[in-house]
Amino acid sequence: MQEIYRFIDDAIEADRQRYTDIADQIWDHPETRFEEFWSAEHLASALESAGFTVTRNVGNIPNAFIASFGQGKPVIALLGEYDALAGLSQQAGCAQPTSVTPGENGHGCGHNLLGTAAFAAAIAVKKWLEQYGQGGTVR
Repeated sequence: MQEIYRFIDDAIEADRQRYTDIADQIWDHPETRFEEFWSAEHLASALESAGFTVTRNVGNIPNAFIASFGQGKPVIALLGEYDALAGLSQQAGCAQPTSVTPGENGHGCGHNLLGTAAFAAAIAVKKWLEQYGQGGTVR
């Protein structure tokens, strides 16, 4: 088990700046539920660039997508949330309530991090599948 933990930790740390940048970019584009068009496209494109097959407009929802890598079982499914909340505009790195634009959307909920964490986890699982040649699918 320690080998898996070490592998995942190393895989995440190797791309730390990439994940930080994605989280910051989503933070800078706060979109509320069902309106996350920029964020969805940003994540979907990044997953395609990383070798995932991406299906967009899932369930006839224009900002829903499924990214997939690998084949067979087990199937490891991840859910990434990246919606902002109305009225929670907040300057990054500020511990006190300080709006960027008062009344506008913001990521006071931390979903910019949840979406990025799911992205990072998918990349780490992909690396594991590639390195160890095991069957399986990550979505």
